[in-house]
Amino acid sequence: MRIVDSVAKAIADWQGGDSESAMLHACNAVSGTASRAYPNIESDRAKFTKLLRDHYAILGPMGMPGIDVGHTRFGVDLKKKIPKITDFDLADLIYKIHRCSHGHGDELLTGFELIPNAAGPDGKTHFCSDLVNGTVQLSDRVIFGMLGVVVFSPVNSHQKSDYGYFLSYDGVEFKINDWWGRAEDFLKIVKDAPKPIVTIYEYISDDPAPVRARGELHIKI
Repeated sequence: MRIVDSVAKAIADWQGGDSESAMLHACNAVSGTASRAYPNIESDRAKFTKLLRDHYAILGPMGMPGIDVGHTRFGVDLKKKIPKITDFDLADLIYKIHRCSHGHGDELLTGFELIPNAAGPDGKTHFCSDLVNGTVQLSDRVIFGMLGVVVFSPVNSHQKSDYGYFLSYDGVEFKINDWWGRAEDFLKIVKDAPKPIVTIYEYISDDPAPVRARGELHIKI
């Protein structure tokens, strides 16, 4: 599927209330863009996560406003036979949980469902981290942060689309067909916005999950 079609399907499915399908198409768009950006990297995971990390200045403000995604780390349990919390950044979390689940046709692991939040006020976000079970629920805003990375990426400057969709940030609408490849222009707008104020770092250890912590951490900004 073409990158432009994956972007359009992600938006259409989100509008239809299917955030999991929207995330699937957003992941496909990121994967296709990563292959263009890093043709010499063979690993799909390496390309996928590198593209997101290289564009945290876009993914953060659009997908997790108020959170310093470059320094934030999540404690994630991949639900293998032996409980173990792994130290993930946002790119790892998106790839290992969402990209791998949807890409392999598996059901999304319980506790990692997206929180419907993107339709709310600009600049706000909500996510939940279960410190016992090692699960993280991101806001569905992250879908649009990923689409921002794809659309604004310079390697996609040649793309053309006529779907009429737009992305938005801080009340400003960016008509997708006019913004392919314009990362520098977008970053000029983000530069004057309030800087991230929250960094999350969950304590990581090899102890069984119930020993590590109790309860959930809800972040609303």
